[in-house]
Amino acid sequence: MGVVFMANPAENSRLSACLGLTAVTLGVFLVDLKLQGSTSDELDPGKSDSFRNYFVAEVLTVVVCMVLPAMFCYFSGRGAAGKGGKVLRAAKQYPEKQPQQVDSRSSDRAGAGAGASAAAAAQSVRGKPASEGALAKSTLARFNQAISSAAKDGDLRCAERWFWEIQKSGHQPDLISFNSVIHACAKQGDTVRAELWMQRMRSSNVRPNTISYNILMDACVKAEDADGAERWLAQMLRDGVEANEISYATVIHARAKNGDTAKAERWLQQMLEAGVQPNVVSYNSLIYACGRRGDVDGAERWVYEMEARGLEPRVTSYSAVVDACAKSGDVLRAEKWMEKMIGAGVEPNVVSYSSMIDCCARAEDLERAEHWLCKMAERGVQPNAHSFSALINTCSKRGDVVAAVRALGRMEQANVDGDVVVYGSVLDACAKAGDVVRAKQVFQQMRSRGIRPNLITYSALARPFAHRGDWVEVEAIMKQMNSEGLAVNEYFLYVLLLSYATAKPRQPERAEAAFLQAWGNRVEINKHVTSVLSRAVGRARCQELMQSATKLSGRSTLRA
Repeated sequence: MGVVFMANPAENSRLSACLGLTAVTLGVFLVDLKLQGSTSDELDPGKSDSFRNYFVAEVLTVVVCMVLPAMFCYFSGRGAAGKGGKVLRAAKQYPEKQPQQVDSRSSDRAGAGAGASAAAAAQSVRGKPASEGALAKSTLARFNQAISSAAKDGDLRCAERWFWEIQKSGHQPDLISFNSVIHACAKQGDTVRAELWMQRMRSSNVRPNTISYNILMDACVKAEDADGAERWLAQMLRDGVEANEISYATVIHARAKNGDTAKAERWLQQMLEAGVQPNVVSYNSLIYACGRRGDVDGAERWVYEMEARGLEPRVTSYSAVVDACAKSGDVLRAEKWMEKMIGAGVEPNVVSYSSMIDCCARAEDLERAEHWLCKMAERGVQPNAHSFSALINTCSKRGDVVAAVRALGRMEQANVDGDVVVYGSVLDACAKAGDVVRAKQVFQQMRSRGIRPNLITYSALARPFAHRGDWVEVEAIMKQMNSEGLAVNEYFLYVLLLSYATAKPRQPERAEAAFLQAWGNRVEINKHVTSVLSRAVGRARCQELMQSATKLSGRSTLRA
C-alpha cells in the first residue's frame, strides 16, 4: 500500500508526524500485550522489577495512545482554524467560485484580480470588526473591479457573467456595474447590446450619468454610426443629464470622420451655446476633416479659432494642416505651417515630416523633399516607410534613377524596412531610365531582404529589357516568375509582347504564341496589349488573331 504525499510541505510534515505516532503506538501496544500475557506470579508487587516494568509500560501506553494524539490534534486544529478563518473571511467578501461558461483566460484574469483584492481587503481588516453596510460595499467594489477588468480586456461575456454574480450573491448592481458592462459592449462596437443594458439600467431604477451616455456615443462612433451618436446625445439632453466637452467632441468627431464638416460645425456651435468650452480634440476633428478634403482654408480657419479661444494647437493640429496643403501640392503654404509649428515650440513628428515630404513629392519638387528628409534626420526624428516612399515615388515619376537609388540607400541606412511597393517604385525609375544594370541590382537587393516580388515588380524589372528588344532576358524573367507561382497577367503580357516588337529582328511567331497562350489562360486583353501586338505581328495579322480568338472562345477580346 503506497503513501501519497501532498504538494504542500506543511501537509507532508503533519502526515509524517501522524504516521510516526501510529508506529510508536503500535509498538507500545504490542509490548503491553506481551506483558499482559505474563503469569500473575510474574506480576507480583513483591517482585519489584517485573511489576515496575509492567507499570511503566501501562503509563507509556496511556501517554502515547491518548495524551500525545490529543495534544497533536489540538495544536493542529488551531493552525487549521486560523488559516480557515482567513479564507472564510475572504470568501465572505468575494465569491470563490467563478462564473461558468466564461472564457478561461479572461475569467482567470478577472478572478485573479478580484481574488487578490479580496485577500488584501481581508488582511487589512483582520482584527477589526466591520459593519454589514461596509462589508456589502466592499463586496460590490470587488465585483465591479472584476467587471471592469473584463471590460478592459474586451471580454463582454465575462463582464456580463460577473454582473449576474452580483445579484446571485444577494447584492444590487450600482451605476459603476452597469457602466462597466456598457463599456464592454462599446469595446466590441456592439451598440445593440449596449442599448439593451442601458434599458436594463433604467428598469433597475439606476439613473444613467454623463459617463453612461458618453460610452454609448463612443460605441456608435466605433460602429461608424454617426446618427446613433447624435441620437444618444439628444436623449442625454432630454433626460436632463449634463453633457460635457467629451460628449460634444464625440459627435463632432463622428461627423468629421465621415467628412460631414457642416454637421460637425453645427454641433460645435451648439456646444458653445450650451456654455461648454470646446477642447483641442473637438477642433482637431474639424481640422482633420478639412485636411482629408484638401480644404486648406478651412483647416487654417479652425486653427486660428482654436488659438483665439486660448487653446494651444498640438502637433496633430499642425500636421493636419500640412496634410491639407500636401493634398493640394502647396509647398510654400505647407512649409509656412511647419515653421509656425517649430516656432511655437511644438516638435514635428514623423507624420508632420512625412506629410511635408509628400507635399513636395506631389509638386514633383525633389530638392525640397530631400531637404525636409535631411531636416528630419537633423532633429532626430526617425523616418518610416511612408517618409521614403513619397520621395522615391517622385523620383520614379521623373525617371531619376540616381535619386531613387540614393533615397533607397538612405532608407536602409535608417533601418527602415521597405516593402514591395517601395522597391517597385525604384524599379519603375530604372525602367523609365532604361538602366538594366541598376534594375537587376535593386531586384537582388529586394530579394536579399526577404521581400517577395509580385507581378508589378517583375514587370518593372522586365521593362528596360523589353525596350531594348532583349526578349531572351524577358522570357528568363517570366520563367523565374512562373516558378514562384505567379502567372502572366495583362501587365507582364504587354512587356513580353513589347520585347518581341522591339527585337531586331522582330519575333512575330513568338508574339502570336504568347498572345494565344495568354488568351487561353483567360488573361484580360486591354488596348495597350492589342496596340503592342499590332506592332509585333502587324495590324492585319493582329485583327485576324483577335477575330479568331473571339470565335473560338465566344468572349470579347478587348477590355478598356
